[in-house]
Amino acid sequence: MRSLILLVMFAAAAPFAAAANAPTPGTGTFSIVSNIEYASPGGTPLLMDLRVPDGPGPHPVILYLHSGGWITGDRFGGPAIRQASRGYAVASIDYRLAPRYVWPAQIEDCKAAIRWLRANAARYHLDSEHIGVFGTSAGGHLAAVLGTSGGDDSLEGVALGNAQFSSRVQAVIDLYGPTDLLKMDEQKLPCSDLLDGNASFMPPSLLMGCPIQSCQAKTMTANPITYVTNDDPPFLIMQGLLDCLVPWRQSQILHDALRENGVASQLVFLPTAQHSDKQFDEQKYQQMISDFVDASLRGETSVMLRRRVARR
Repeated sequence: MRSLILLVMFAAAAPFAAAANAPTPGTGTFSIVSNIEYASPGGTPLLMDLRVPDGPGPHPVILYLHSGGWITGDRFGGPAIRQASRGYAVASIDYRLAPRYVWPAQIEDCKAAIRWLRANAARYHLDSEHIGVFGTSAGGHLAAVLGTSGGDDSLEGVALGNAQFSSRVQAVIDLYGPTDLLKMDEQKLPCSDLLDGNASFMPPSLLMGCPIQSCQAKTMTANPITYVTNDDPPFLIMQGLLDCLVPWRQSQILHDALRENGVASQLVFLPTAQHSDKQFDEQKYQQMISDFVDASLRGETSVMLRRRVARR
């Protein structure tokens, strides 16, 4: 019974307190376009809500990927929305959920959303050269894979549309996302001793469609470290050191792999924060996110990335 309770906690944890779902006050205004169908795999419509700042643009874009252990959650709310009042277009999407849909369906949906945003950039006044991704928990995992797997055909899912456009992103914000699913159980904190991360009923195995330790090769395709190369975009990774659901070492090994390959990565540990802790909503951490977004999608870093993309 306690294992089941922990499973529900893992799947249903909200990224922030309820108040954090509303945009923070700002000087900018924006319009909302709801229920956009950005793909339809097997006839299943996948929807997007798009917040576009008022004004001529083009506006840099942030794609928000929700939490929920890959088995629950939706596009409504989320901490990225506040960036719409700061002049960023913010797209929030639904993606296919396990166990009905298994990996790599989830990342294919995310890549399809990026391609859709580029294909429709002129219509919505979007800056197609400056697209970042922001994910929390399971969404943080998907954001990290998006950031490192640019150009990997095995995860692209071109059948979902707009194959002529790139799914590469120019910045990644990963809040307490899993990384190496095969190591989560060995890295867990004592507070999660009753939680067997390798169990067939746990979210990682439901995501993969098999007990992860019995299908290690497939599970490694969901590890963002598998795809790290020196041309990956900059990362901001934030993690609580008291997280009982996603061990802090998951963020550490991703950060280390990025840095070892020459990728700009900033890892911020919150010493007393748990999973989806309200501390992530404190102003000093929100300011770190805003500063990173500004530097990566508007500043000198984004200029360098634009030149790199142009050379490909």
